[in-house]
Amino acid sequence: MKDALYFLKLLADETRLKIIMMLSRRDMCVCQIMAELNMSQPAVSHHLRILKKSGIVQDDKDGRWVFYSLHKKFFAQHLASNNDFFDKISDNLENRQNHRDYDACRRIENVVHSCVKTK
Repeated sequence: MKDALYFLKLLADETRLKIIMMLSRRDMCVCQIMAELNMSQPAVSHHLRILKKSGIVQDDKDGRWVFYSLHKKFFAQHLASNNDFFDKISDNLENRQNHRDYDACRRIENVVHSCVKTK
C-alpha cells in the first residue's frame, strides 16, 4: 500500500506528470524540458531530481549534455503493482456488500459516548 501511495504522489504533481509524458516519447535534456514547460532551470531540475531519486527517471551524460529518459522497466513495474491495487478496488466494488450494519454503528457509538462521559 505504501508503494502505491508513494507512486501516486509522484504522479499527482502536474509538472512531474507532464515530464513523464514528455520522456515517454523521447529522451530530453533539461533545456528542452524547460522550453516545452516554459519553466526555469531550477524548477525543472527540482522535479527531475525527485523523479530520478524515485527511480522513474534516469539520466545519461553525453558529452556536456545530460539527457533524461523514463526508466521503462521500473515504471512498468510500478504501473503493474498499482494496477493490482486498482484491480482489488474494482473487485471489491463488484463484490461489495449492500448491507449496512446499523447494530455495529450503535455499538461503536455507545462505546465512544461512554468514553466521553468518563472523562
